[in-house]
Amino acid sequence: MNSLIRLTLVLSSLALCSCLDPLVDDEVASAGLVLPAGTIVPSAHDDPIVEQQIAENDGVPTLIPRIKAFAQGAPVHYWDFGPSPDFAAPIFLVAKRNEQGDFERLPHPTIVDTIPGDPGYSPYWSVLFLEVTDAYNGELITSFAAIEEAQSLGLIKAPTPAPFAVNCPTVTADTLLEVGGGQPPLPPESLFFWNGKTVRYYDLGRMPITGGTKAAESSMYVLSREGKEPLSEPLRGVDITGDGDTLDTNNVFSVSKIEDDYTPLCRRVNVTVPSEGLSLIDTTQSDTQSSIQDASLLFSPGPVPTTVIAFEETEFLGNCPQQSQEGGL
Repeated sequence: MNSLIRLTLVLSSLALCSCLDPLVDDEVASAGLVLPAGTIVPSAHDDPIVEQQIAENDGVPTLIPRIKAFAQGAPVHYWDFGPSPDFAAPIFLVAKRNEQGDFERLPHPTIVDTIPGDPGYSPYWSVLFLEVTDAYNGELITSFAAIEEAQSLGLIKAPTPAPFAVNCPTVTADTLLEVGGGQPPLPPESLFFWNGKTVRYYDLGRMPITGGTKAAESSMYVLSREGKEPLSEPLRGVDITGDGDTLDTNNVFSVSKIEDDYTPLCRRVNVTVPSEGLSLIDTTQSDTQSSIQDASLLFSPGPVPTTVIAFEETEFLGNCPQQSQEGGL
């Protein structure tokens, strides 16, 4: 077993090495895993068993709604992609060096080894660049085994880890994501290569990691008035604001999408606030009006006595990416 396979196993068990050894097994013969440019790669979603596995484990409904909340003093929308682990799995990105010496992505799908329901799957991915050599001519590398073969053929160099991860949850082919702005829901148009096939996902942007695989964590503060239920329509299934839906919350994120340290991995923190004296969504009857729209009004850095009666940091971690722009991702 050569060093790339060993690396993959290590990454999948959540321990990315700080130094990646080049592949040196010269005895690997071509097995036809690297495909010629232009080859049509089949979709994994055409396999009903695979599609059922994704559907049962991707953590989302067929139509993913936008949920309303607050961050950094302003209303935001986010999507709930369900519970998630706190690690990033390995993903390989085929690239070349530009004149500045930076990696420049080529029009080749990224390569993963797990899908929802597999051990070691995560919607977060630790990026490793596969730099092509002069011998590369658009060949398709559609699996981790094909990466090994591509290197033995001299098409790519040893992988180079990036200092960031990406949030790209795999979903079923018929999944739709509500984006608002008068635009229709978006299907998952991005494609991974996985085990010689393609799988679909949503590209929800970069996120920070530490130690190569540890996903950075933020907080989602779920407010409740003292002695009452959470101010979250999705949690309660109740239309608190009277606007005809159950997608409004007075949740407050500790970080905003516009901040450099933004991460979609959110730990739920239950926060009890006074029953009187605060204008929240249950009294303003508005999904955009609340006297608590910024995390600093709750914790600065400790609990603010005038607004926080009690709090509980839960064990729940979820993938809750905030929307960047109305009508899009």
